[in-house]
Amino acid sequence: MQQYSRYRRVGFAGIISIIALWLVGCGTLVTPAPSLQATASTAVVHPYPTPNGTQTLYSNALTTPAAGWASGPECSFTSNGLVVQPSGGHAYICLAPTASLADVSVTVTVQQTNGLQTHAYGIAFRHAAPKNYYFFGIDGKGRYTLTTVVNDISHTIIPFTAKAAIHSGANATNRLQVIARGNAITLLVNDVPVGQATLTTYASGTIGLRGINNGSVTFQQLSIAKV
Repeated sequence: MQQYSRYRRVGFAGIISIIALWLVGCGTLVTPAPSLQATASTAVVHPYPTPNGTQTLYSNALTTPAAGWASGPECSFTSNGLVVQPSGGHAYICLAPTASLADVSVTVTVQQTNGLQTHAYGIAFRHAAPKNYYFFGIDGKGRYTLTTVVNDISHTIIPFTAKAAIHSGANATNRLQVIARGNAITLLVNDVPVGQATLTTYASGTIGLRGINNGSVTFQQLSIAKV
């Protein structure tokens, strides 16, 4: 009886291993959560690099259809810019057609045209895998936030913080900028630095523009440069 029990355990483990391999092949297993380590400040206390104008990696006014972007109701190019508007009620990211990047400056002009003013929209960066990225966003109340998203769960690094540099109210336009070099992240709004953080979860990734749930946001003048 003891011998049979031992055989059954080995057999069951083998079956589980086979199932796990099959799930990995099908892409259905959840990515293991990376380590979450961060320090942050709503004041800019460390020097930060400026973009190298001669090393622009990607530039687009976003006012005409461009190759490499997703096409559909969630990401639609108009003469006013790229409109990000989710169709399923959840925030949506339109990924820029770039390779995985590490040390970069990302700049974009953004305007919320519809939806609640308490929902954040802005730049997703170091997008390492679906639902795994950093997010720098603002809302219509004149606040900004920084989060680390892991397996679609948002972890707050800098909570919503009001800054005078952020234009607030309906249809306000703001210029957002993220400067990332190594683990050091600097955040700017309308060319004014508003916060810094040290993040170690993702070393590199793609760039995306994130809208809000149940609303629409228009992006213009995207620039990605090496720092």
